[in-house]
Amino acid sequence: MSTVAKRKDDHIEVKQFLTDVKGHKMAAVIDIEEFDRVQAVLDLIPSSEAWLYKNKKALDSVQKGLRQAAKGKVTKLNLDEL
Repeated sequence: MSTVAKRKDDHIEVKQFLTDVKGHKMAAVIDIEEFDRVQAVLDLIPSSEAWLYKNKKALDSVQKGLRQAAKGKVTKLNLDEL
């Protein structure tokens, strides 16, 4: 498994955030070159997995499960009981 060190310039440069009346960030203004970088990353996500990133509840559940598994909080599932 290879490890890649993140460089400072790997982050998307945001020119301005657009907020709602309560100050919550709703959108970001970026250069077209930055958009091309974002698009390249999005193209790497298989369509069979893209639905997960559009479903916040499911994504939160998966992330919670991954955190629990990383801490060793796992249980065996008996498929015969389903």
